[in-house]
Amino acid sequence: MKSLKKILTAVTLSATLLAAGCSSDSAKTSGSSGSDGDKKETVSFTYWGGDFDKKRMEAIRTEFNKENPDINVKLIQIPSDGYDQKLLTSMAGGSSYDVVQLAEAFNTYAGKGTLEDLTPYMEKDGVSKDDYFSAGMEAYTYDDKVMAMPMRLGAMIMLYNKDLFDKNGIPYPTDQWTWEDFHNAALKITNKQDGVFGVQGVGTWWANYMAYVESFGGSLMTEDHTKFNLDSPESIKGLKFMQDLIYKDKVAPLTSDIPKGVDLWTSGKIGMLVDGPWHILSAIANIKDFKWEVAPIPTGEKFTTPLFSNAFAIPKGSEHKDAAWKVVKFWTGEVGQTILAKEGGEVPPLKSVANSDVYLKVHGDAVNLQALVTSVDGAFVPPITSKWGEINKLADTYLAPIFSENADVEKQLKDMKPQVEKMLTEAQQAK
Repeated sequence: MKSLKKILTAVTLSATLLAAGCSSDSAKTSGSSGSDGDKKETVSFTYWGGDFDKKRMEAIRTEFNKENPDINVKLIQIPSDGYDQKLLTSMAGGSSYDVVQLAEAFNTYAGKGTLEDLTPYMEKDGVSKDDYFSAGMEAYTYDDKVMAMPMRLGAMIMLYNKDLFDKNGIPYPTDQWTWEDFHNAALKITNKQDGVFGVQGVGTWWANYMAYVESFGGSLMTEDHTKFNLDSPESIKGLKFMQDLIYKDKVAPLTSDIPKGVDLWTSGKIGMLVDGPWHILSAIANIKDFKWEVAPIPTGEKFTTPLFSNAFAIPKGSEHKDAAWKVVKFWTGEVGQTILAKEGGEVPPLKSVANSDVYLKVHGDAVNLQALVTSVDGAFVPPITSKWGEINKLADTYLAPIFSENADVEKQLKDMKPQVEKMLTEAQQAK
């Protein structure tokens, strides 16, 4: 899931597209698809990830082969660094893989017209968008067309140390928790003499600050992605709440408060960790000295939380689109999703699988996976444009002093605004 953090810059993509004509032959060599003799149709399928992902992909292929003996799925694992550049090069050069994994760079692919519209395939086979979490489908819909099917979903959540809650007489968080409840609990838990802090997860990574800002009713940009909105009163309220956790209340640690080489969360020194779902499997494997649990992040003006996701699409250049659709449908259908569910980490986008005991009870009663399902059900899709990567770099530049140096929030946003709006204008003009 960490791979979902990777940010693609449109500058890099544009350069890749311009360079594509010179490198299409190499893409054909590595990603060609065709027939296995005269018997099987071969579908080339690219994805990124580690050994864990490879094991899942191969397990799904084994089940697919049982039902589709006439299709050979050629799985191609590509390192996440440079993944999108390699795909865009092959597409622009007229060669293509048949199925590709996509995430935050989806809009760039869709905007360049490189993806097949899956809507007719879904209608023909009776695959309903309503069977999937709405945010998952929204993330991969472009101009009202479904251009990719979601495979894995996640959202910002809150992990909490039950022992620290018990020690301080604090009731465990519920789905109804507010930021005021969160703030009060952080104050009670923090004990700097013992190196214990109430909160961790305050930073400039887009999902970190947007979790607070959106919950307080703000946003990074307007809904039409044309104007900067992080200087709205609601957004500023969210950012100042985060800043106060560090400097006013001192319940969130500065970098200087963290001993070198020490993970405060896994060592039991953090009451509440606001971060992604990848911490669940890590906590199961590594935390033995205290009890912990998962809850949705608190509610502000509304309950919402950033969505993480990835999906599978069919490039327009595929010469095996019907077979490729069978692959996409199987991977994102009940069998593929059930294999994902048994990992007990990310949420299957297919609601029937996510709400089944196969997923919710995979860890017994040890982890409240319903909190993840609730979070995904209320999640928002990040406002990704073709300038997403560059805007995130600006956020690092202008928001970091707020959290690391106690810089004035309004001044930082005033300086950030014209640069973000310039990029938003360029993104609109590039459509």
